[in-house]
Amino acid sequence: MAFRATAVIAEQAFDRIRVQVSSSKDVLTRQRALMVLPSVSAQVPFAVIQHLAFIVPVINALAATPGLAQYAKDQVNDPAYDIAAEFTAMRNAMVLARDNLIALFPKDGSGFLLYQTLNADGTVATRNFTAAQVSSAVPLIDDVLSTIS
Repeated sequence: MAFRATAVIAEQAFDRIRVQVSSSKDVLTRQRALMVLPSVSAQVPFAVIQHLAFIVPVINALAATPGLAQYAKDQVNDPAYDIAAEFTAMRNAMVLARDNLIALFPKDGSGFLLYQTLNADGTVATRNFTAAQVSSAVPLIDDVLSTIS
């Protein structure tokens, strides 16, 4: 048997989730501010999709750490606060926002994103959306942000 140097304990998992979620709040706050401008580069919703596609599996894996639920409950030390339910609500809001943006993003008939154009001179132009085109995603990002304090 080998020394378990890579095993995550509940304390580490709780700390890592909090760091990841805090970082996500910062990222989503910045991207949300860009999504309400009159012209929105496709890079903005794409960055949100990629961020949420990364963060959701990370926090899911950390949440599966043995003993985490009880450890987190003990750390919060508030019997009226259901940390597991709050985590689930946050995670579900992230998934809903990600999935909405994926569905919103224009694709061709084969599912390829209509994201950039190759100009005749060899330069690449990134698609722009209007604020109205991405407006359905903004309240969903707000929902995610409201689940993080």
